[in-house]
Amino acid sequence: MGAVLISMLLPALVLGGCRGSISEPGNLPPGTTGGPDAGTPVVCDGTSLRPGRAPIRRLTVGEYDNTVRDLFGDATAPATRLVDNERGELSADARSVSTLLAEQYMFAAEDVAARLTEASALDGALGCDRATLGDDDCAQAFIDRVGPRAYRRPLDVGESAALYALYEAGRDDGGFEVGIQLVLELVLQSPSFLYRVEIVPTDGEAVVRLDGYQLATRLSYFFWSTTPDEALLTAAEGGALDTDEGFEVEVRRLLADPRAEEVMQAFFARLLELDKLDALEKDPELFPEFDATTPELFREETRAFIREVLVDGDGSWVTLMTAPWSMMNADLAAYYGVTGPTGETFERVDLDPAHHAGLLTHGSSTATRARIYENSPVHRGMFIRGNIMCGHIPDLPEGLEVMLPPPDPTQTTRERFAAHRADPVCAACHAQLDPLGFAFEHFDAAGRFRLTENGRDIDASGELTDPEHLDPETAPRFESVTGLAALLVAHEDTQACFAQRWFPQAFGRASSFHDECAIEVMLERFRGRDFDVRELLVAVALSETFLNRVADQDTLRTEVTP
Repeated sequence: MGAVLISMLLPALVLGGCRGSISEPGNLPPGTTGGPDAGTPVVCDGTSLRPGRAPIRRLTVGEYDNTVRDLFGDATAPATRLVDNERGELSADARSVSTLLAEQYMFAAEDVAARLTEASALDGALGCDRATLGDDDCAQAFIDRVGPRAYRRPLDVGESAALYALYEAGRDDGGFEVGIQLVLELVLQSPSFLYRVEIVPTDGEAVVRLDGYQLATRLSYFFWSTTPDEALLTAAEGGALDTDEGFEVEVRRLLADPRAEEVMQAFFARLLELDKLDALEKDPELFPEFDATTPELFREETRAFIREVLVDGDGSWVTLMTAPWSMMNADLAAYYGVTGPTGETFERVDLDPAHHAGLLTHGSSTATRARIYENSPVHRGMFIRGNIMCGHIPDLPEGLEVMLPPPDPTQTTRERFAAHRADPVCAACHAQLDPLGFAFEHFDAAGRFRLTENGRDIDASGELTDPEHLDPETAPRFESVTGLAALLVAHEDTQACFAQRWFPQAFGRASSFHDECAIEVMLERFRGRDFDVRELLVAVALSETFLNRVADQDTLRTEVTP
């Protein structure tokens, strides 16, 4: 029966993936997508709504697992078996569905349904008493309860009747349990479950506000990466989400939930590329203190620090970027060569404010952007230019073979890399990257602080270069990584970049020129609330782009890919 079901659903699944495949041109400055109006100045006067594109979004692997967990109590992470390229992929434009993937959705649905209908789990999954209601009425009650939760909206009469008819077919063929199992299999393969579809009736308006259930879905997956809870669906049903006041009440309730922390942790894991820790290695002869446990210590340092700031602290992005303290346990403190913690628990450790700057100087940032045996100013500069400032990094000229300067025990890394900026062929890129990377030279390839290299004093000064300030004489200068951090948090491009980095989580796409006015409002709130990350998320949720949808999405499309 499962194979028959999935064969009926394949056209909808594949169509849904194709309809969501609208590509954004790459290699563009922050805040543009190269659309037909990209060069036209945008006037943000607050008199017209300009929500950007709203692609159809398929649940990510993580969202699927979270949703199944919260709907049915199944914490087995069934989506891990899916051939889905990236577990954390948030872009709807990169998430088409192959025949193989559709088949694997069927297998995952069958596995979940089989577990939930086992004798030991069935009563808990049903949520009704068969002895009191009888099998058929209990089945209908199950459909009435699970269907709206799974589809994140009320079932229409036809959907409810179809699910009950499927139950009857299974019941007649193999008994009550088989009927419930088939209902679960169909629900878990339905496009209404797998996709976040927003169909909004319109009377000719160019822009329409999403209905309560669609807003509930956007909210829950933005703040929790999972399905709306019963309280949020109740708010949608009662119209609370249709008012600004009621909507903000739910926004803040979701933000205060522990699940919101995991979404924020996942955001920073993507921004900092913490997956690089999975394969991090160092030369054991040069860095004997680095061992197989060190990468996980780096990871937990960063997670604990983010938790301390965003959950227990002031929530400030400035603190995240500049704090002269971190979180360590005894093992990590010993590795870094600092005193304080004596046990396994990560606790706050104050560091030298002249040389430490929040997330930027964690081992998870410095050691992952270095080679096995030496530092890499280029990769550290690329991280700042690309990840933190959303800057464009030019491609290497075709045919250019990059030759790294050979090790020299009489020079510092900075002295060896001076040739890059002297060579006209290399200077275009390295003039933008190397000065930023040199700011981290007080941290070796294994992420530990040092004052000298090869017996020579380290020079960590530089310029905050960008395409408009390539001349060292005009670019803002810093003397160390802490000076760089201070310049970054004061830089409007960096502030805007951080706000735009939340767009994939909120909207399933990068920001575009359609979003410029919404971003301006978000940044105004962000800056006015002392750069509180939590208030930025509130601003995203309250934005016109989050609350509304352009009725004709074709007016926003740039390029359609098959």
